[in-house]
Amino acid sequence: MNTKIFKNKNFLSIFLALIVFIIIFSLNLDLLNKNLQKYFNQDWNIDNRIVIIKIDDDTVKELWRFPFDRKIYTNLIKNLNKAWATTIWFDIIFADKTDTQSDSELINAVKDAWNVILWWGTLDKSTYWIFERPLKDLVDSSLLLWTFDVSPDKLTNTVFSASPYRNFSNWYYEYFWISLLRAYYSYIFNDKTYLTDKIKADNNFINIKSKIIIPLSYKNNHDILINFSTNSFKTFSFYDIYNDKQFSIQESLEWKDFLKDKIVLIGSTLRGIDVFKTPVWENFWVFVHAHFLNTVLTKNFSKYFDRELELLLIFLITILAIYLNLNKWWKFLIISNIAIIWIIFAYFTILKHLRLVSNFPFELILSILLSAVLSNITKYLIENKDKNKLNTALSEYVSKDIAEEILSWNWSVNLEWEKKRIAIFFSDIEWFTSISENFSPEKLISFLKDYLTEMSEIIFLNKWFINKYEWDAIMALRWVFTKEENISKKACETALLQKNKLIELNKKWEKKWIPKINVRIWINSWEAIIWNIWAIWKKLEFTAIWDNVNLASRLESINKFYSTYICVSETTYIETKDMFEFRYLDKIKVKWKNIAINIYELLNYKWLLNEAEQSLYSDFQKWIVLYLNREFKKALEIFDKLIEFWDKPSLVYKERCIMYIDNPPDDSWDQSWTMIEK
Repeated sequence: MNTKIFKNKNFLSIFLALIVFIIIFSLNLDLLNKNLQKYFNQDWNIDNRIVIIKIDDDTVKELWRFPFDRKIYTNLIKNLNKAWATTIWFDIIFADKTDTQSDSELINAVKDAWNVILWWGTLDKSTYWIFERPLKDLVDSSLLLWTFDVSPDKLTNTVFSASPYRNFSNWYYEYFWISLLRAYYSYIFNDKTYLTDKIKADNNFINIKSKIIIPLSYKNNHDILINFSTNSFKTFSFYDIYNDKQFSIQESLEWKDFLKDKIVLIGSTLRGIDVFKTPVWENFWVFVHAHFLNTVLTKNFSKYFDRELELLLIFLITILAIYLNLNKWWKFLIISNIAIIWIIFAYFTILKHLRLVSNFPFELILSILLSAVLSNITKYLIENKDKNKLNTALSEYVSKDIAEEILSWNWSVNLEWEKKRIAIFFSDIEWFTSISENFSPEKLISFLKDYLTEMSEIIFLNKWFINKYEWDAIMALRWVFTKEENISKKACETALLQKNKLIELNKKWEKKWIPKINVRIWINSWEAIIWNIWAIWKKLEFTAIWDNVNLASRLESINKFYSTYICVSETTYIETKDMFEFRYLDKIKVKWKNIAINIYELLNYKWLLNEAEQSLYSDFQKWIVLYLNREFKKALEIFDKLIEFWDKPSLVYKERCIMYIDNPPDDSWDQSWTMIEK
């Protein structure tokens, strides 16, 4: 397979997103998703038309037992109708005959009330439905029947939704809220067709006579999501409504204000009976019914987000997350990951605002986490491979430390151009042309290889970048890549290390009949332009340019003029004078330059000169002052004595003093010497 396509960031992002998608959706996260769902289908509004009559512990305590004698329900129904309740719903099945008189009283009370809805119970025995039907006379007397309870989710045993009806034996049986709404709207709109007209249903909605349209949880599914609330419904104790004495006392509190035009739900709230788990907390069964009815009455419907569209969005977000994480700039990674977190937060916030429930919340979260892991692993493998290649290439020009440092900067090195302060290092072998004439080609190459290897190793160890070799000459740059301070100090150390190394090499070469080698070094610390010099489709060279580099290249020959071996610029001297021993050499102007510069000879580390050397260089500095003050005759005498100690710069000044004695400089003399050679 052609691996070049994997270097395309767009293709790589899509490819990795597919891997993430396959991994995530091969896992079974339904249980986790269901546990997260409770944060979506919650509502905080309670419809005040819903009232719950609780068969609570206080009621059982007063009435001694449960189930009650049916004549007790008779009195409850009568009192509720006195208070003008619109609909009375029982979560109690009256399937068996009891006391004849009590059954008869209940039947008559239901018949007189005209607004009682009774339960037609069902039991699921794996493959068969078993129906529990109320007494026939009760069925004939009630306004409507309702059937089919809400079924808890099989994974979490939590109630999330309910169905409007179920088909069974070519007939459909309505869930309680349809019966309740039929009765309620029939009363409110004084229209009995609400009691008989069949509800309309399609793949997306349930419609009750166009008065209320209810969205299904998702397409082709007959479940409707329940919005549970942490707020409380209006409740009364069963005993307070049933008991005539208690009810009459409460009439002064205007029962009608609490019960008039209300939908009344009657069910058990006894401890340990009919308790079910909901997204909010555990609830009694009658409250679960109330929450569902509340969802319909308040029209605060929720539904699942379109599955196909959500899958597409998760895939696109995964691609985006991987694409952004493949970036190599750490600041961008921080910003992009904050943006991704914000997108996910906005995604869930918008869904909640639109009352849409995510089908795959955990898949989305895990896909983002896995995207970050996979993209960073991929980036590491690619970068590590590329860095190894580049490290090998860079190591041919810079030290291994610099190569690794360059590659650890997150690719921030500017290879176009930039202006920065660097150290420039020039070196060549004294009288190399004459020496090389005595070498055979084989011996010359062997010698150069030996010399350049040893000198380059010192340069690399001190983290220089070797810009070029010209036979014996070396041009190196410092601080092109590295970020450390005090580059001048390292430059001087490199020169002294090479000087000491040359002593060892000369001893080795002496055995091979190679004459003593001296190396001339020039060091300068100035600003320069670091740039790739190139021609289109031609050779490219990374180097330093600008006037200061050009000046430095001309000053490289200064050592030859003064017969010195390590010469530095004034900037280098000022930065390192407390660490190394120097002597002032001269103030010069190179050819075609009008600006004079001070130059210095690097002698050794601080305090490492012997007494003879200290005396010589101290005297030299004193007599330089005589020279600068135009006292050429006095200066000549001293320089002449210093020559006896083989001090080569003193010879330069001796000749200059002789010239100025015969031809004194005019008043415009600025103490500088103009070099006539380039």
